[in-house]
Amino acid sequence: MAVEWRVQQMVLGSLVGLLAVLASGCDDQRAATTAEFVARPEAFVFPRLAPGQQSTRRVQVTNEGTGDLILVEIGLSDGSSAGEFTLTREQGGVTSPVTSNDRLVLPPGESLEFLVAYAPSDEEPDSGAVVMATNDPNLPEASIAILAGEAAGEIDVNPGSIDFGGVEVGETGSDTLRVTNLGVADLAISRMEVSGRDGFAVTYEGVPVEDLAELVVGPGEQIDLTATYTPASPGVADGELVITSNAVNTPELVIKLYANGAVPCINVSPESVDFGSGLLVESRDGETLNTRSVTIESCGTVPLRVRRIEFEDPRDAFAVFDLPEPVDGEPLFELPAAVAGEDFPARLFQLGFWPLDVGVYGARMLVYSDATPADEPLVVDLFGRGVDNTCPVPVPTTVDYEVPPLDVITLDGSPSADPDGEVVEWRWTVVQRPDGSVSQPLESIDDLRRPADGGQPDDPRTPRAQFFVDLAGEYVIELRVVDALDQESCDPPAAQVTIRAVPEQDLHVQLVWSTPDDPDETDTSGTDVDLHFRHERADGRWGMQASGWDCYFRNPSPDWGVIGQVSDDPSLDIDDTNGAGPENVNLSEPELGVGYDVGVVYFRAESTFGDPEISVQEWPSYATVRIFTRGVPIAELVGRELTETSQLWHVARITWCEGGDCPRVELVDEVLGVDEWNLP
Repeated sequence: MAVEWRVQQMVLGSLVGLLAVLASGCDDQRAATTAEFVARPEAFVFPRLAPGQQSTRRVQVTNEGTGDLILVEIGLSDGSSAGEFTLTREQGGVTSPVTSNDRLVLPPGESLEFLVAYAPSDEEPDSGAVVMATNDPNLPEASIAILAGEAAGEIDVNPGSIDFGGVEVGETGSDTLRVTNLGVADLAISRMEVSGRDGFAVTYEGVPVEDLAELVVGPGEQIDLTATYTPASPGVADGELVITSNAVNTPELVIKLYANGAVPCINVSPESVDFGSGLLVESRDGETLNTRSVTIESCGTVPLRVRRIEFEDPRDAFAVFDLPEPVDGEPLFELPAAVAGEDFPARLFQLGFWPLDVGVYGARMLVYSDATPADEPLVVDLFGRGVDNTCPVPVPTTVDYEVPPLDVITLDGSPSADPDGEVVEWRWTVVQRPDGSVSQPLESIDDLRRPADGGQPDDPRTPRAQFFVDLAGEYVIELRVVDALDQESCDPPAAQVTIRAVPEQDLHVQLVWSTPDDPDETDTSGTDVDLHFRHERADGRWGMQASGWDCYFRNPSPDWGVIGQVSDDPSLDIDDTNGAGPENVNLSEPELGVGYDVGVVYFRAESTFGDPEISVQEWPSYATVRIFTRGVPIAELVGRELTETSQLWHVARITWCEGGDCPRVELVDEVLGVDEWNLP
């Protein structure tokens, strides 16, 4: 990463222009999203193999959360049998080796597969695990067990589902399910149960499976189950056989059963649509804010043809936004047949409600398809109430703040109002902030003596929020409000609060840093970079060796200058130990003619992502230091790379003096190893 040095001389005539610092321009949304790690199956299970044989098993990892899932430090656990397991991954049809330096990102809903190949070298049982660190807050370290040649049963059922096809009333359809134990120990089936439409049955040697006691299948052995369907009435039918056992791969296995499925099937969700209170519109031809979604699904084993969609609507207040144009002799649209084990093919439509007058509206949406008789459409009831509602107006008590850094302000939207109702939600969002700031509006800060430690997430149902001003610079926070009819502010859509954080002290030094390999720099684990502010009387030494002349986390409030006088003493006001900072040192009255050194020490480079038992490599971090004089930024050094624990970055020397060219800032920008600065 490139390092950029900027030194700005203080110009008294242009203080206002110099007060601005870099702003990120975008809010940090990480706290609003969460990754969720799910592995299926839960283990790699191998049968007993002879030396020289090889087998491969797969496990699919899916992100079922709302934010990106990040996987790092991927590999075989230390206890895995050396040389007998090989790990690869497959994503998008491409198979690749896995290295400990990989950083894999899965957006919400996406998956990848890990493949473990097993080639035993002897007759001894082998085991291990595939391990990785994740940013799933509930699973900081994921471990997928590898079970190979152990005393375990493993179930396999073929086929995985049965479609009996068309079966007439009074007749019986039949098929065979073969259950095989692929493991090396007994497979004990403790329960089998058939559910679904009446007429499905499964037996073993003529006995219904529900009446069986425990059924044991030896290693490598198999049994046959007989599945039948005898309908009492016509129509599409489905059911399932659930097998519960001691199998390590699938303790509960579900076999789907289908019959008379060679006909189209339709589902519409929801079965009725209530728009609630809808805002009045001026014209049926104009836009409306009153919308709802409807989904049409194909649930049969042949394609579904929707012929037309009509409305019984005496007041012409409801319609579909994106309905295709009908063509003579052709269906309105077609959905493919359903596939066993997959989601039903579906099409999503947006319904609109256009009330012209205050009052209650009702209508019916009629869906004609080949899944129902021609004169019997599927009916969706529609409801709505026209109201003359205006948008609520966001109004904060204060729109401009000028405060020192590290202050805590209370954002208050109590004056917000709804002309024809009440405001029920107040939503505060940071839209602009100084580079490196991580603070968010909170419902309450846990400890006002340590506001950097955070607090309770903001509750939008209350008008107030607390905000910790963690860095010097300018912040812009937007307020949006919502009324009881779920109408959001629209004119204006948001009110803005501007916060200008201007250091009051003669000297203000600020440190922030970034560790790209840390999946969440705002959580409670991560790298620790420390700010040091050294008096010239330290005689070239730092930390504990400076005899009290270094202000840092172990000496945050030293007594320098005149003994007992606070104004000439520096103070470390924030010590951040687990992420990206910030850290700040303030000095109200520097000593005339004295030099002060600014340094940064990489105190802890390891990031365990929440699990301190893992020994991991040292991650590179990139530090930025900014220096202010009486609120004016005079120097900034951006993106210095630190790669090893105990490295010291000697940033600059500040000499305090008076006059037009003072204070003087001397660039040092030197990174020293521990042996070069931690002298005996």
